[in-house]
Amino acid sequence: MTALWEKLAAGPARAEEELRELKAAGLPLVLYGDGWYAPYVREYLQRRGLPVAAAFTDAGFTSSGEALSFAEIASRFEKFNIVIAFANARLAREKLARLDNSRVAGVYFFDVMGELLGNTFDRSWLEANSARFNAAYGTLADSLSLETFAAFLNAKLGGAAEALADVSRKEQYFPRGIIELSDREVFVDGGAYTGDTLLTFMRLTGGHCARACAFEPDPATAEKLKATVAKRGLRNVSAYNKGLWSAPAALPFSVWHGTSASAVSGAGEVCVEAETVDRLAPDATFIKLDVEGAELEALKGAAETIKRNRPKLAVCVYHKPGDLFEIPLFIRSLVPEYRLYLRQHQPVACETVLYAVI
Repeated sequence: MTALWEKLAAGPARAEEELRELKAAGLPLVLYGDGWYAPYVREYLQRRGLPVAAAFTDAGFTSSGEALSFAEIASRFEKFNIVIAFANARLAREKLARLDNSRVAGVYFFDVMGELLGNTFDRSWLEANSARFNAAYGTLADSLSLETFAAFLNAKLGGAAEALADVSRKEQYFPRGIIELSDREVFVDGGAYTGDTLLTFMRLTGGHCARACAFEPDPATAEKLKATVAKRGLRNVSAYNKGLWSAPAALPFSVWHGTSASAVSGAGEVCVEAETVDRLAPDATFIKLDVEGAELEALKGAAETIKRNRPKLAVCVYHKPGDLFEIPLFIRSLVPEYRLYLRQHQPVACETVLYAVI
């Protein structure tokens, strides 16, 4: 693994050591933050028998309504530990350093996304797959991609939970300098949710495209997607209550519950239709896939379109342990001329996207 291996943090996973420290301390555990990342942190701690005593936020920040101020926390507990519960831990530590920390025993941060998304692995698994990781690493087109690849692995191994903060970038799915849009795009939005990415695409193209196909398998969410299309008066847009897969199929589907995203699952409580890009959008010029672990199957169902059209690709690679090597290697097997870029769009191990362009 040579060049890649040298960039990986050595030593045992810090996360488990710090969890043991929190248990041994027996002090009240307080969350700093109460936004989108906080429910994931609460579930992560609950699984380990670590109850949260309270939460605090900065003045003016959105919260669940139960969060207190830091002054109230300090008056309530003589000594307490803090677990950072928003994704940008670097910024959180800077803000905490400005407070009176005389009652704070320690400050901790955990990248919880891997476990809660079912994407975890250890160093032995990494070593067993070193040849494929190394091959995928060698396909990447720029230095930021290489840094992001190593930082993602470091975060997953638990030895450098804040490693992704340095490489995190905005402009998810449409990074400047990589994705260049025209007014004749045929856009496939796989995992369209309620239309957030679709609306960004329309804004960036000034509402001009040949057509767009938005796929959302969750029935309730698909209704909201269709409502978004109708309300905004989006022309040349087709919204499908379907998933994307390697072949037309009826698939068991688990609907979103709590911090678990909706996804194809053998334990699914509903059955959803799935289609292929090759059948419904064979003229695609840009394919985006955020389909909760079905990305590789969806790419297989778009293989003929990809080989023929060489469309721009934006594919999430953080849902399954093998995604980071299987997806780039599969894309390169279809079109060896693709330039591949890896970008991180959150400072925690989610929203990791592989871009392929000619």
